[in-house]
Amino acid sequence: MGFVVRTPAGTYRANWRDSADRQKAKTFRTKKEANAYLAEVEGALNKGTYVDPHAGKMRFDEFVTRWLAGRSVEARTAERTDSMLRAHLLPQWADWPLAKIDYLAVQEWVTNLGRTLAPSTTAKHLGLLSMIMQTAIRARLIAVNPCEGVRVPRNRAREARAGTISREAFLRRLLPAVPTEYRGIVCAAAGAGLRWGECAGLPWEAVDLDRGLLHVAQVAVETHGGIVLRAYPKSRAGIRAVPMPPFLIDELRRRRGTGASPDGRALVFADRDGGPQRRSNFRRRVWLPSLVRAGLLGRVAQVASGRWLAVWPDRDGRAHRAEFAMEAAAVAHAAASAFGGLRFHDLRHSYITWLVTDGVPVNIVRRVVGHEKASTTLDRYTHTPEDYADRVRLTFADDSLTLRPSPSPAEPGDGPTTCGRALTWERDDPRRGETGVVGGSAPGGSSRTHSAVTGGATAEGLPVVRVVNTRPVSKSA
Repeated sequence: MGFVVRTPAGTYRANWRDSADRQKAKTFRTKKEANAYLAEVEGALNKGTYVDPHAGKMRFDEFVTRWLAGRSVEARTAERTDSMLRAHLLPQWADWPLAKIDYLAVQEWVTNLGRTLAPSTTAKHLGLLSMIMQTAIRARLIAVNPCEGVRVPRNRAREARAGTISREAFLRRLLPAVPTEYRGIVCAAAGAGLRWGECAGLPWEAVDLDRGLLHVAQVAVETHGGIVLRAYPKSRAGIRAVPMPPFLIDELRRRRGTGASPDGRALVFADRDGGPQRRSNFRRRVWLPSLVRAGLLGRVAQVASGRWLAVWPDRDGRAHRAEFAMEAAAVAHAAASAFGGLRFHDLRHSYITWLVTDGVPVNIVRRVVGHEKASTTLDRYTHTPEDYADRVRLTFADDSLTLRPSPSPAEPGDGPTTCGRALTWERDDPRRGETGVVGGSAPGGSSRTHSAVTGGATAEGLPVVRVVNTRPVSKSA
């Protein structure tokens, strides 16, 4: 049981024993404040949530050193954590006492990070700080996590980026622009939704061409010390069997027939030394030049004999131009100078979007792509308006406001005519390859009207359903 005493200086000191039976004290200006604090301490001791008010004086960098020493994580995770600590956490918080790091200070730090980093990157730094502070809570050094409730600023310019490619553009523009040697790995990302590490670490023994299945388990992980093969993927859900589309099966058959090693453990997309490819090299030497050749990241065109024009965008969207004597030099310069463009991972993004848009149940998509939660599939990969525009329009397809007048030749006895043409009503059905019967009368029609449904097509080849409502001519007309 604690107690409060008056000091010779006229202040009041609250005295108590902590959970380890050590004597503790804290001084206050008034007796009321001392009693109130003592009541809080005794309540926390009874609940098992007591935190020594002096424990939070430990510096952030000192605690991080102890926190790192107690962790047991994979090399790649340790490298990523160390990079974030050195880049942004320690420069800001190193000499701060843990108890002095509060919500307002963290929110200001996150807001400043958001001015230079992407929202997802900012969120990762906030998550790391929150993890460290949560460990400090478990160690009874602080009482609350100052990261709770902190909001990551949104970068709407980045959010507007689509990050997908249509199937037609992939097959007709991008894939032909990829060098033959590397088309297989591009097809694996777009045709099976594989991540880079899953592509780079894919062994031939995981490929079943007869059944058309890819078995994902082994992945390649890049570290500062090199690339290592790991026998398990990103998560438990990542172990999966993925059906392959025909274009991927054909590409893998072609690749296997070019003299690939019969050893099942050999990598499907190995580098020239038989090891896994490095992502940064592939991006610089293969991916970005392929985007340029496909016209998806700037463009290169021959303007005269021996003259090639390269055009590429900068960070602000401004176009830059330069001429070169060789096409390869123009492509290389545009690829190295351009900002933005489709990422290799966006092929996985596109694959998932194609499946969901085509009506594959989300739970099946989740299993095929290795997501642990269906919400990840829905929230992250199905946000482009084109994915659902037709379905939204179809909801209103039977509404009379969507019917519009259109002239057509009159038939004998069809009813009132104007200049020899009967009044018809038509509606465009956004469903491709579907037909249906539409009921109801035309705007302003009566219950005595009758309907006829006719087919047809627009200039673009989309089916059109025409509902012809006619009414007998009145005797007074």
